[in-house]
Amino acid sequence: MDNSLEEEILHLYQEPGIGASYANTYGEENIQNLVGKYRSLSEQDAMMDMLIRFSQSTDLATCFISVGVLHALGRVEDVEEAYRWAKTQEDSSKIINHFDIGKSVAEYFILS
Repeated sequence: MDNSLEEEILHLYQEPGIGASYANTYGEENIQNLVGKYRSLSEQDAMMDMLIRFSQSTDLATCFISVGVLHALGRVEDVEEAYRWAKTQEDSSKIINHFDIGKSVAEYFILS
């Protein structure tokens, strides 16, 4: 993957900061921006690989945003795989709760 594309995607995870504003309390803008970026790409495979990899990250914000984006894009198997991974983690209930939030945000802001 092109380094500039990877940097742009990583920036979309971080900006705006989750919880930094009323408009991005639960990462709504991050999810919307990442979905928009994915849909704008002519070659989507590299970004999808990042989304899938990040959905199983030990960074809570990264994994729940990724699950929200995957859910918005209709990637059911990848979302299920993230939940399976979460069940193997020490704080699985916390991770799963955040995944549920990511999916809800995607449903409200993208799928509705």
